[in-house]
Amino acid sequence: MPMMPRVVVIFRIIRKFQKGLLGRLTRLVIYSAAFFMATVFSFTYGLMAINTLVRRKRDFRFPHHPLDKVEVGGNQLQIFNYGHLTFRDMLEAIDGAEHSIYLETFILKSDIIGQRFKRHLIKKAQEGVKVYLAFDGFGSLLMPLGFRRWPKEVTVTVYGPLHSYLSFLWPGTHTRFHRKILVVDDEIAYLGGMNIGREYATTWRDTHCRVEGSEAQEVALAFAELWNKHHPFRTHLHLHLPYKADSGENQKMYVRESRPSGIFGQITIRDTYVDAFRKAQDHVMLTNPYFLPDAEMMKALREAIERKVQVNLLVPEKSNHVIVDILARPVYQQLIEAGACIWLYQHTVIHSKTATIDAQWSTIGSANLDGRSKINHEINLFVRDRDFALQMERMFYDDLSNCRPARLDEFNHPGLLRRVVEGLATPLRSYV
Repeated sequence: MPMMPRVVVIFRIIRKFQKGLLGRLTRLVIYSAAFFMATVFSFTYGLMAINTLVRRKRDFRFPHHPLDKVEVGGNQLQIFNYGHLTFRDMLEAIDGAEHSIYLETFILKSDIIGQRFKRHLIKKAQEGVKVYLAFDGFGSLLMPLGFRRWPKEVTVTVYGPLHSYLSFLWPGTHTRFHRKILVVDDEIAYLGGMNIGREYATTWRDTHCRVEGSEAQEVALAFAELWNKHHPFRTHLHLHLPYKADSGENQKMYVRESRPSGIFGQITIRDTYVDAFRKAQDHVMLTNPYFLPDAEMMKALREAIERKVQVNLLVPEKSNHVIVDILARPVYQQLIEAGACIWLYQHTVIHSKTATIDAQWSTIGSANLDGRSKINHEINLFVRDRDFALQMERMFYDDLSNCRPARLDEFNHPGLLRRVVEGLATPLRSYV
C-alpha cells in the first residue's frame, strides 16, 4: 500500500476513536510514540550535525596508498581507499557509458562533488544513455529543492521520503536505503561505503570496490530489483535485465543483500559475517564504524578468540555518531577482556565496512554491524581469494598506522555521568 493511503487510514482511525476513554488512550499512545521518535531524531542527528560542523574546521591527512588490481573469477577488482580517487574513477566510467547508468546512494550532497556527478549524468542522459538515479529521502533530507530538479532525460526516484510528521508512526519510514551502487553498461560496478559529497572525497576514510566483469551484472540485478519494487504500479519505469542472479554458492565472489522484509530463509550480510567468524582459524581483521553486534555475533567472536584466533577490530576513536560511541563502550570492554585487540582510528572518521579473515575471505560493502543494519537495505561484495585478501590486509595495516591501541581501563571504569548517559541511550540502540 502506498505511503499516503496508509497515513489517511491512520488518520481516520484516530478520528474514529477520538471521543471517550479509548480515544484519550489512543491519543496518548500516538503522542508518546511521536515524542519518542522526535527525541531520537533530534538527539541523535542533532549531535551528528554538531560533530560535523566541528570536524569541518580541521585539516585531515591519513594514509591511503594505492592498491593493486586483482583478477578473481574473470573479474578485475580494484579497491579504493580514498574518496577523491574513487569519485574520479566513477566519473570516468560514467563518461564512457554507452547504454545505461544505474546510480543509487544514501547521501547525495549538493556541493561541488554532487554538482559534478549531476553534470556528468545529465550530459550522458542527453546523449541517449539511459540514466537511473535513486537516493534515500532521509539521508538526503537537507538536499536543496533546486538540486532535486533534474531534466526529464534522467529518471530519478527518492526512496523512503518523509511525507509528514505522521510518517514517523509508520514503521517502514525508519528503513534506510543505505546502499551505494553505481553500474555502468552492466559491465562495471562500484559498491562500498562511500556516499557522494566533498566531505567524503577528502575528509572521511572509506572503502569502495570497482568490479569489472560478469559480477557487475549481480550488482545491476540488485539495483533493478529494488527499483522495480519501489515502482509496483509504474511498470513503464521497470528495468528488465536479460540475465538471472547467480546463487553465489561455491563461487569465488558473490554479492549479498540485506533487506528489512524478514523473508524466511534469507541469508543476510550479518549471517555471512557470523558464519565467517565461526570458521576463522588464524586471524580476523574487521573494520566497522558503528560496531554494535548482537549476542550471536559476540558469541562467534568470543569462540574464535577461544580457538586462539587473533581478532583485530578497527573502529573510530570518535565517530560522527556520538550515541554509537557511548553504546559501544561495553562492547569494546567485553572484547578486550576476551582477548581481542581494539584499534582506535584517530583524527577523522573511518567509515569503512570491511573485513578479511585468514588471508582467504574478504568483504567490502555498505552494511554496518549495528541494530539499524537489520532494518536497512544493504549490499556487500564477498570474495574468496588470497590475492584479494592480501590487498585487504595491506589496507588494514595502512590504517593501523593511524591508530592507537585501546586500553581496557578506558572502558571498564566509567564515571557516574557516563553510566547515566549510557543508561539513557540504551533504548535508542535499535534506532542508531
